[in-house]
Amino acid sequence: MENKLQGILISTDTSKNVMNTFLKKIFFFIACLFLASVSFAQNNGIVPLTGLKYFSEGIVTKDDIDVKIDGAQLLSNRIPLNKEIDLILHQPAGFTIDAKKTVFAGAELTILSPKGELLYSEPNILAKNATIGFTAKELINLGIKFIIPMAAMRNNFNGLVKLRLYDLKSKNQLRIEMPVTFARLGEQLQVSKLVKNIKSTDAAKATICGLQARSMKITVDTSIQVAPKMAYTSVDISNIKGTSISGIFSGKENFWVYDNNLNEIKITDILLKQVKGAMENNDVDYMLKIPYRLKTVNARIYTVRFRWESPDKKQVIDVVVKNI
Repeated sequence: MENKLQGILISTDTSKNVMNTFLKKIFFFIACLFLASVSFAQNNGIVPLTGLKYFSEGIVTKDDIDVKIDGAQLLSNRIPLNKEIDLILHQPAGFTIDAKKTVFAGAELTILSPKGELLYSEPNILAKNATIGFTAKELINLGIKFIIPMAAMRNNFNGLVKLRLYDLKSKNQLRIEMPVTFARLGEQLQVSKLVKNIKSTDAAKATICGLQARSMKITVDTSIQVAPKMAYTSVDISNIKGTSISGIFSGKENFWVYDNNLNEIKITDILLKQVKGAMENNDVDYMLKIPYRLKTVNARIYTVRFRWESPDKKQVIDVVVKNI
């Protein structure tokens, strides 16, 4: 009887160990899925100037994604037809690397109408490198050049450019989406070779053109009573040179708010601002308060984008902030 009881106890302990091992594996699997989803969420973002969105699904890029035309950076999402556009990714990673330290990448281009109709597509813009691949040096600044034919646009004035950079040796990819308007033939494009970044925190990216600024400070403000239920992204840009208080006030301002999946959220509350400066040197301090969420909702990641441009569109400030 005692031996039977010991056998039952041993069997019970074994079952518990098996169950514990199984539960640990399930927990580990769920944790991996959670970490993967968080990692992907952190690698999704919006690029200043063009409003281009990127979604990392195994392939990541180290810095902003530049859109250039004739070597100059595009300052808006208004793009030309029948003219080469150069999309540059800085140090993309996540590709399978072979024994010769070569990676094999493809890039699929799709243009959609505002109604979602397919206007134009190319299965692989990088097809000429399909067999020889890319070296590590070539990936430092990977340029993807393409032309959108005017005839393919079918009299549409707007569209969505979708580009998928993918690994030919795995399922890893980076998806890019850019809502665009099409420029008229011969229209002067909004481009510049004098684009700089404003020094700020890792959670924010700020680009400035035709101006200079010393630094930018980002905080969350829940003390404003104009809209007491809202939390605000506070953007404080200091020592702006190249304009004046009246110059800032005469410019055009816009802001956008996006959820964790980069879907736009409509905000009805207004942008608040304070502009200060010294008359003798025209240095300007520009403080913005951008409403982006209810105070009671603070466990989600939001992306806030702000853009200011001068009346002649030669001076631009474009800021993208990720916060909770």
